[in-house]
Amino acid sequence: MTRAIGVLVLLALIGAAVFYVGWEPRNQRIRMIEAEAKENAEEKLLVTTTKVKLSAPTREILLPGNVAAIGETPIYARAEGYIKVRKVDIGDVVKKGDLLVEIDSPELDQQLRTTKARLEQLKATTAQVKAAIDQARATAKLAEVNYGRSKELVTSGIIAKADLDEKTAVYDARRADVKAQEANLLVAEEATRAQLAEVARVEQLTEFKKVLAPFDGVITQRNCAVGNLITPAALAAGRDLFRLSDMSRLRIFVNVPQATIGDINVGQKAVVKLPDVGATLIGTVVRTSNALENQTRTLLAEVNVVNQGRTLMPGMYVQVGIETKGSRRLVLVPGDTIVTRAEGIFVAVVGQGNKIQFRKIAVGRDFGTEIEAVNGLAEGDQVVVNPSDDVKNGVVVKAMARK
Repeated sequence: MTRAIGVLVLLALIGAAVFYVGWEPRNQRIRMIEAEAKENAEEKLLVTTTKVKLSAPTREILLPGNVAAIGETPIYARAEGYIKVRKVDIGDVVKKGDLLVEIDSPELDQQLRTTKARLEQLKATTAQVKAAIDQARATAKLAEVNYGRSKELVTSGIIAKADLDEKTAVYDARRADVKAQEANLLVAEEATRAQLAEVARVEQLTEFKKVLAPFDGVITQRNCAVGNLITPAALAAGRDLFRLSDMSRLRIFVNVPQATIGDINVGQKAVVKLPDVGATLIGTVVRTSNALENQTRTLLAEVNVVNQGRTLMPGMYVQVGIETKGSRRLVLVPGDTIVTRAEGIFVAVVGQGNKIQFRKIAVGRDFGTEIEAVNGLAEGDQVVVNPSDDVKNGVVVKAMARK
């Protein structure tokens, strides 16, 4: 009996051992699968980050600027006709008064000949009226003499009073003739003066057949050719012959960030730099808009510079350096961390607990790979590089520093 019990216990132990050997590996596999699933469920989004840094101390604001001519104007023709001669083309340097275009206008020439002929006709009429006045005055003088003689004869009783009445009537008529001719002279002289003004007007129009440069400059556009018809309709459509720019002095427009407008003053020296060619020119701040632009919160300032050697051209991009009142360090953020949205400019900052926080920032100067952050960031902030659509506010991420 005891032996049988021992055999049963032994068999139970052997069975338990066999069961454990077969069940434990399966249980380990189950635990591994569960652990892997839990790890996958808790896996964090991997992002590349970089730190915000400060620039080296500087006493100069370096701002991007756009170059424009100090004076620029379209040039139109005021005479109607066909272009007979074109003297200049794009890029030509001209002086004030130089001939740009000459227009052939037969109708205007004919109008001038007609007005001059009419003027000569009026002058001849005026001369005729003057001759008629002289004749009327001579006739009136004779009538006056006859009237005086008849008056004496009537007083002496030699002739009847009726003769005196007749001579009186003739004398009055001749005096009226003189006044009429004098009035005719006034009319003729007034018509002559009016025609002189008309001749002067048409002569002035004929001068417009020659289109001249209004000031020294460079032809930057040409919109005409020999044979083109120039009409008032073309002028009404806004068709200009040339565009002339004065490049002796240039205007450079810069947008000054709100944080640095206290360093900008009218009359202040400005250094204009051309990084591409390594040239530097000295200019002056001549005016500011005295108001900030709503979207960018920047102040528009104008710098004037003498274009020595025609180094600058309108449309160029330059850098304008303006000395500040004291040294400062700028907060710089890499350009590939910037996210532009309809609400403004943002960066994704990795905050406490590795949670993402999108911060709205105001940007200042653009240094190529880096951009000045006027506000919203501080030195050492960890920002995400090229954040994807998965990077959202409150998401926990696993940060990996950019090498």
